[in-house]
Amino acid sequence: MRTIHALFSCSLLLLFSMPVLAADSAQEYFSQGVKAASAGDYKSALNGFLQAREQGMDKPVLDYNLGVAYYRLGRYPEARKVFTRLLKKPSFTPVAYFNLGLIANKTGDDRSAIDWFLRAYQNTEDEKLKALAATALKRLGVDVENSPVTKKWSGFAAVNVGHDSNVKLANEDLVGVFGESDSSLEIMGVGNYWLRGGREDGVRLSFSADVQKYQNSSNYDFSQFQLGLSRFGRLAGWDMRFTGSWNESYLGGNNYQRIFGGETRGRYGLGNGKYLRLRYRLNYITATDTAFESLEGWRHQLRAGMQLKQGAHHLRVYYQLDLNDRSDRMRATGFTSFSPTRHALRALAYLRLGGKWKGRLDARYRFSGYNDATTDTAVVASPVTREDTQLRLGARVGRSFARYWDVEGQYIYYDNSSNIAVNSYKRSVVSLGISRFF
Repeated sequence: MRTIHALFSCSLLLLFSMPVLAADSAQEYFSQGVKAASAGDYKSALNGFLQAREQGMDKPVLDYNLGVAYYRLGRYPEARKVFTRLLKKPSFTPVAYFNLGLIANKTGDDRSAIDWFLRAYQNTEDEKLKALAATALKRLGVDVENSPVTKKWSGFAAVNVGHDSNVKLANEDLVGVFGESDSSLEIMGVGNYWLRGGREDGVRLSFSADVQKYQNSSNYDFSQFQLGLSRFGRLAGWDMRFTGSWNESYLGGNNYQRIFGGETRGRYGLGNGKYLRLRYRLNYITATDTAFESLEGWRHQLRAGMQLKQGAHHLRVYYQLDLNDRSDRMRATGFTSFSPTRHALRALAYLRLGGKWKGRLDARYRFSGYNDATTDTAVVASPVTREDTQLRLGARVGRSFARYWDVEGQYIYYDNSSNIAVNSYKRSVVSLGISRFF
């Protein structure tokens, strides 16, 4: 967390001396509050401002100074509530944006701080406030004149070449691997467009495409395209995101699966760079190719975890529960379940390695228990309720070599053990890619 110490004195005290017309007793309490604040006695200042409110003063300048007093006393939730209320007062909106940025920065939420400072910069005609916002953003690593953060459009495009020691059949639902090694070329892109506002209160349209082609195993070429609409906002102190999405997936060039999804995410700041993160995702999966009808049905995913930030590094840990209710498969030789209940533990460490280098370490352990016994004699000799354990380890290192350009190498190792032998495998994937951000 980078705290914007130098800006406090010239912003938070900006409006203490503004004149206010109110009843004599309310004005007297307000004046006492201003005098106490000027002397650095914010506890007495807060008492004076609260007394002024009790005496009937209802002016934006009182709310502003209340917010300042709460902030100076370290009562950040109350300060945030007051400044948020001031967003409805047009003459106070830009400076309220700025002070909400100071609060977010002070509580270790740099992402929200950047969003608030950007709003202050973009919505004020006051050159002094604009300069303060630009300075705050610069200290957080954002150049307002050149950064894509200030644009409605953002995203990236990437090209990767890789080698897979055991080509995967398609995705987590099409369990298994092809059993041969092959090299691949992957092209992917992500785009986001803000229809309104930003992360604190806005609506964003997102789209992505991912196409992977194998050198020899063209029947297992995989691609997917997704469109999503997200609503961002705050609810009872939580940073919230509500998303609806549509996904089309292709295997060997043929459309085989369509997924409709709804997702709710929440992030709650605990201070000192710590966050509680929750996510619930619901998908309805339809087969667009009759060969994959066994995958049709519902999937629920519930995730709970923590994010910890230490300097330029941060760590995420979470538990995820997957519940599936699929059509499964019945044929002449018997039944096969495609409806697993999964429990996963995952840890990700994002590292700044010095200079323009960065890295990521990733470890996940997952247990899958299928809902019904497999009786298909082409797969098992006698009925077996499938159980899998999977260990996945990954390491990634990258470097920025020009503005908006990154190069990155990655290694991922899988070890999947199953009580049905055909579903056990080991797999290593190595890739090298280049990305352009915009």
